[in-house]
Amino acid sequence: MRFQETTPYIRDRVPEIYLWILGLYFEPRYSLARIIATKITLFLVVLDDTYDAYATIEEIRLLTDAMNRWEFGATEQLPEYIRPFFKILLDEYAELEKQLAKEGRANTVIASKQAFQDIARGYLEEAEWTNSGYVASFQEYMKNGLITSAYNVISKSALVGMGDVVSEDALAWYESHPKTLQAAELISRLQDDVMTYQFERERGQSATGVDAYIKTFGVSEKEAIDELKNMIENAWKDINEGCLKPREVSMDLLAPILNLARMIDVVYRYDDGFTFPGKTLKEYIDLLFVGPVPM
Repeated sequence: MRFQETTPYIRDRVPEIYLWILGLYFEPRYSLARIIATKITLFLVVLDDTYDAYATIEEIRLLTDAMNRWEFGATEQLPEYIRPFFKILLDEYAELEKQLAKEGRANTVIASKQAFQDIARGYLEEAEWTNSGYVASFQEYMKNGLITSAYNVISKSALVGMGDVVSEDALAWYESHPKTLQAAELISRLQDDVMTYQFERERGQSATGVDAYIKTFGVSEKEAIDELKNMIENAWKDINEGCLKPREVSMDLLAPILNLARMIDVVYRYDDGFTFPGKTLKEYIDLLFVGPVPM
């Protein structure tokens, strides 16, 4: 896909993304699912870094409109540098939909695509806040932040290649946005924010959960962080409850939701391990894929 040539400003994180997705499901039968989810998460990083660190607000608006239209005709309105990415994105989703339609499973691809469009709109809202210098209330921030956490895109994309596990009823449960899924989204959003808010401030970003909480409730930075950590802890209790028997769906379907939340904890436990992988993820990649197993 040559994104390092066409969009050289993005974070080059293919091994890190694969490690992340491997954490969702390691079983051999999910090989195709890992490939699909890794690829879509790579698309997500290109989109995130374009919105967050490169494109102008005018370009962001045009890109969001193109994402909403989701058609090749929208390519003409885009800046030259992002056109290859947009074409690859549409091509890959069209191929996935065609491939899964043969198995009667195109609905999972459609769900992933819609989540991708949702996050583009969420990124636009954050960009508009930053552009105008607006600090959202905590309620506003969380409503949009649960979308821009990327949890919904990654978790729905993880379903695409899982086969018979994802029945119509299972996908309907997922689309109902159950409490277990809400809790995992909250962990994804706030664990990220607690570890990255200082870096985001330095980059001029106005939208972080820490800053929104301070503004809304008039507390100190330490109090805000303590409260967000408390919310994360309570969300883990909701996930644990959702995994107890009797369950609403099979553990096969719950496992990627649980494991994605676990990977958020791995990546953001000590710092922003995705932006700065040399401190944590590089060691895990070496241990799992590079170095020999000790005898």
